[in-house]
Amino acid sequence: MQIENGQDEQYEKNEKDETQTEDKVVTPAGRARRKVVFVSLAALALVGAGGWISTARAAGPGGDDAAEHEGMPMRRMHLILDRVGATAGQRDQIRAIWSGLRPQLRAERATHKGLREQMVAALTAQTINAGEVERLRKLTMANTDKISALVTQGMVASAQVLTPDQRKLAQQEIAKGGGHHHWGPAMP
Repeated sequence: MQIENGQDEQYEKNEKDETQTEDKVVTPAGRARRKVVFVSLAALALVGAGGWISTARAAGPGGDDAAEHEGMPMRRMHLILDRVGATAGQRDQIRAIWSGLRPQLRAERATHKGLREQMVAALTAQTINAGEVERLRKLTMANTDKISALVTQGMVASAQVLTPDQRKLAQQEIAKGGGHHHWGPAMP
């Protein structure tokens, strides 16, 4: 029996559709594996970003003696205070603000470091426990939020010490860095 030309083409088309459908089938185990890989990569990105945030922001500005020990954020704050013409009284107030926050920031940074180590251990274990990774991710986000809240508290309190003109000059100084700084995004 001979198949008409139109029927023959239809048969070939159906055969191709079935083949393509078979290629797209993903097994439940494949989905789970893909999900674990995705969660792992997302968690690693989160850990890396959280590490950057905690080390870049947790030091916060401090006193002149602390300049040698606290890192770039504090030195940058002193440079900005120099450029805006902050008085000795303003500097003392800002120093006191950050001195009060520094112990809390250090404690949160230490917690963050521990969480980061636990996340790395969980993601490099023989078997990945997605539930544990998710738990650590949530803890890391809560910790990062605490650090962010403390830094924001210090920034707001410091800004309140400065006059409106000094704040404007400070923002201009920050913007000169091309937005590559630790004290917030460059403003237009």
